[in-house]
Amino acid sequence: KDSTLVAKRILTYRHQLVASPIYLKTCKAPQTPQDLIGHRLLAFSYWRPESRWTFVHANGRDEQTVTFQPHLSMNDFAGLTPALLAGLGIGDLPPVVQPEFVRDGRLVEVMPQWRFRTQDLCLVHLGNRNMPRPVRLFKEFAARMAITLFAELPA
Repeated sequence: KDSTLVAKRILTYRHQLVASPIYLKTCKAPQTPQDLIGHRLLAFSYWRPESRWTFVHANGRDEQTVTFQPHLSMNDFAGLTPALLAGLGIGDLPPVVQPEFVRDGRLVEVMPQWRFRTQDLCLVHLGNRNMPRPVRLFKEFAARMAITLFAELPA
């Protein structure tokens, strides 16, 4: 809303709903968002007593929202990751938080046909006019490094 700010998109990605193979061995894997209600769900805390996830089907037409009381909730994705790895439940995780866990199979995507919406990660700064050199260099560096570090993001 502030017209003096400029946003440069550096990544587009979507969170993934993941669980450890350990957890999935103990239960029937959910196929639809409504199936999640019977599972232990781990959620990022937005300081509300309930959590809500909205999913869009891979067909792009169907949408479902699930509201639930999380089994575990905290405002740190890096803190939720060990709980997911330990098999405590199913949770959403941005792919920029320790993506190697999904790549090497320690966490697997649950309900891959039902997805979270994509999000943009942007670098926001004051207008381009008279931009200090360190700001310009950091902006260029961040854009290049983001693509290098996170070349394979789910979209």
